[in-house]
Amino acid sequence: MAQVGARFNVSPSAVVYYLNKNKVSRRSRSDAITQLYITKFHKKPVTIKENLSKKEEALRLAGVMLYWAEGCKGWSTVKFVNSDPSMIKLFLSFLREVCGIWEDRLKLLIHMYPDHDENKLIDFWSRVTKVQKQNFYKSFIHLKKKGTYKKKSLYGTLCVNYSDKKLLAKINSWISEYKEKL
Repeated sequence: MAQVGARFNVSPSAVVYYLNKNKVSRRSRSDAITQLYITKFHKKPVTIKENLSKKEEALRLAGVMLYWAEGCKGWSTVKFVNSDPSMIKLFLSFLREVCGIWEDRLKLLIHMYPDHDENKLIDFWSRVTKVQKQNFYKSFIHLKKKGTYKKKSLYGTLCVNYSDKKLLAKINSWISEYKEKL
C-alpha cells in the first residue's frame, strides 16, 4: 500500500480507504511481503520445477532426504549444515535445479576453529559451491576445544542459508510425503 501510495502521490491510508470503498480484497501479509521483496528489493521468488526427468526426480529425492537428515525444519529459512563437500554440492544442485533458487539470495556461513585460516576456507567453499565470496557471512569461530567430534573438520562446517518461508514449507511438505510413503 505504501508503494502504491508513493506511485500515485497519496498516503497509504488513502490507498486503504479506496480499497475498502471499492471492496477490493487485500493480500495476506505473507503475500504482501513476498511482493514487496520482488518489487522493491528485486528479490526473485523460487520457481520450483515441475514435470521432472528421472534424473531430476532422483535429485529431488536426494535433496529432500539430505534436508530431512541435516536441515533445519523451523524458522523461515532453508538451512542445511554439513562438512562434506559432496553433500553440500548435491544439496545446492537440488536447490538450483529442482527448486529454482535465485543465486543472490543464497548465503553461506562457515563454522570453524581458531587454527583454521578463514580466507582459505572461504576460497575453498566458494570454489566448491560456485557461490560468490560476497555471499558469505562472517565465519563463526568455535572457541571451545571440547566437543562431540573426535577430530575437527579440515574445511570447517558449512551452513547453506536460503531465506524463503514458502520454499521451506515446500521442502517440509515433501519430507512429509516421503514419511507417509515409506
